[in-house]
Amino acid sequence: MRTPIRVLRLLIILIAMILAGCSGTPIQVGTGTQQQNLENIDFSHWRHLTAEASGFQLMWFIPIGINSRHEKAYSKLLVMAGGDYITDVMIKESWTYALFGTVYTTTLEATAYPKNSNGS
Repeated sequence: MRTPIRVLRLLIILIAMILAGCSGTPIQVGTGTQQQNLENIDFSHWRHLTAEASGFQLMWFIPIGINSRHEKAYSKLLVMAGGDYITDVMIKESWTYALFGTVYTTTLEATAYPKNSNGS
Protein backbone atom coordinates (compact mmCIF):
# COMPACT_ATOMS: atom_id res chain seq x y z
CA MET A 1 0.00 0.00 0.00
CA ARG A 2 2.93 2.39 0.48
CA THR A 3 3.94 2.40 -3.17
CA PRO A 4 0.79 4.19 -4.45
CA ILE A 5 1.28 6.93 -1.81
CA ARG A 6 4.90 7.45 -2.93
CA VAL A 7 3.85 7.59 -6.56
CA LEU A 8 1.12 10.10 -5.72
CA ARG A 9 3.59 12.29 -3.77
CA LEU A 10 6.07 12.15 -6.63
CA LEU A 11 3.33 13.07 -9.10
CA ILE A 12 2.24 16.04 -6.97
CA ILE A 13 5.83 17.29 -6.66
CA LEU A 14 6.36 16.94 -10.41
CA ILE A 15 3.17 18.87 -11.21
CA ALA A 16 4.15 21.61 -8.73
CA MET A 17 7.59 21.94 -10.37
CA ILE A 18 6.06 22.16 -13.83
CA LEU A 19 3.59 24.84 -12.75
CA ALA A 20 6.33 26.83 -10.96
CA GLY A 21 8.36 26.87 -14.17
CA CYS A 22 5.47 28.47 -16.04
CA SER A 23 5.35 31.67 -14.02
CA GLY A 24 6.52 34.88 -15.63
CA THR A 25 7.62 38.25 -14.34
CA PRO A 26 4.74 40.75 -14.33
CA ILE A 27 5.46 44.25 -15.59
CA GLN A 28 3.70 47.43 -14.54
CA VAL A 29 3.63 49.88 -17.41
CA GLY A 30 3.83 53.54 -16.47
CA THR A 31 5.04 53.27 -12.89
CA GLY A 32 8.17 54.61 -11.27
CA THR A 33 9.91 57.06 -13.59
CA GLN A 34 6.68 57.75 -15.49
CA GLN A 35 5.28 59.83 -12.61
CA GLN A 36 5.85 63.19 -14.33
CA ASN A 37 4.03 66.49 -14.40
CA LEU A 38 2.17 66.46 -17.73
CA GLU A 39 2.51 70.24 -18.02
CA ASN A 40 6.24 69.75 -18.69
CA ILE A 41 5.65 67.39 -21.64
CA ASP A 42 5.80 68.58 -25.26
CA PHE A 43 2.86 66.76 -26.87
CA SER A 44 3.49 68.43 -30.24
CA HIS A 45 6.62 66.33 -30.86
CA TRP A 46 6.45 62.59 -30.55
CA ARG A 47 8.24 59.48 -31.74
CA HIS A 48 7.21 55.87 -32.14
CA LEU A 49 9.15 53.24 -30.17
CA THR A 50 9.26 49.49 -30.74
CA ALA A 51 11.07 46.95 -28.58
CA GLU A 52 10.90 43.17 -28.60
CA ALA A 53 12.24 40.17 -26.75
CA SER A 54 11.96 36.47 -27.53
CA GLY A 55 12.13 33.14 -25.78
CA PHE A 56 12.28 29.54 -26.96
CA GLN A 57 10.18 26.58 -25.90
CA LEU A 58 12.53 23.62 -26.48
CA MET A 59 10.77 20.43 -27.49
CA TRP A 60 7.48 22.21 -26.73
CA PHE A 61 8.12 21.62 -23.01
CA ILE A 62 11.35 23.26 -21.72
CA PRO A 63 11.14 27.09 -21.48
CA ILE A 64 14.30 29.03 -22.35
CA GLY A 65 13.94 32.77 -21.77
CA ILE A 66 10.16 32.57 -22.06
CA ASN A 67 9.19 33.88 -18.64
CA SER A 68 11.30 37.06 -18.72
CA ARG A 69 10.58 38.29 -22.24
CA HIS A 70 7.97 40.89 -21.18
CA GLU A 71 10.35 42.42 -18.65
CA LYS A 72 13.22 42.46 -21.16
CA ALA A 73 11.11 44.14 -23.85
CA TYR A 74 9.88 46.79 -21.41
CA SER A 75 13.43 47.48 -20.21
CA LYS A 76 14.51 47.99 -23.83
CA LEU A 77 11.56 50.34 -24.36
CA LEU A 78 12.54 52.44 -21.33
CA VAL A 79 16.13 52.70 -22.54
CA MET A 80 14.96 53.79 -25.99
CA ALA A 81 12.71 56.44 -24.41
CA GLY A 82 15.62 57.94 -22.51
CA GLY A 83 13.47 59.61 -19.87
CA ASP A 84 10.75 60.79 -22.26
CA TYR A 85 7.09 60.36 -21.32
CA ILE A 86 5.81 57.00 -22.61
CA THR A 87 2.14 56.45 -23.42
CA ASP A 88 -0.12 54.35 -25.68
CA VAL A 89 1.76 51.12 -24.96
CA MET A 90 0.56 48.17 -27.03
CA ILE A 91 1.63 44.58 -26.48
CA LYS A 92 1.77 42.10 -29.34
CA GLU A 93 2.49 38.40 -28.91
CA SER A 94 3.59 36.17 -31.76
CA TRP A 95 5.04 32.73 -32.16
CA THR A 96 6.91 30.82 -34.84
CA TYR A 97 7.57 27.13 -35.14
CA ALA A 98 11.22 26.11 -35.10
CA LEU A 99 12.82 22.73 -35.74
CA PHE A 100 12.86 21.64 -32.08
CA GLY A 101 10.26 23.89 -30.49
CA THR A 102 8.55 27.26 -30.71
CA VAL A 103 9.90 30.83 -30.59
CA TYR A 104 7.66 33.22 -28.65
CA THR A 105 8.13 36.96 -29.22
CA THR A 106 6.74 39.90 -27.25
CA THR A 107 6.68 43.22 -29.10
CA LEU A 108 5.94 46.47 -27.27
CA GLU A 109 5.00 49.57 -29.25
CA ALA A 110 4.63 52.98 -27.62
CA THR A 111 4.64 56.70 -28.22
CA ALA A 112 7.29 58.85 -26.48
CA TYR A 113 6.91 62.58 -25.87
CA PRO A 114 9.93 64.71 -24.83
CA LYS A 115 10.01 67.23 -22.03
CA ASN A 116 9.53 70.88 -22.95
CA SER A 117 12.75 72.40 -24.28
CA ASN A 118 12.27 75.62 -22.31
CA GLY A 119 13.26 73.82 -19.12
CA SER A 120 9.94 74.21 -17.31
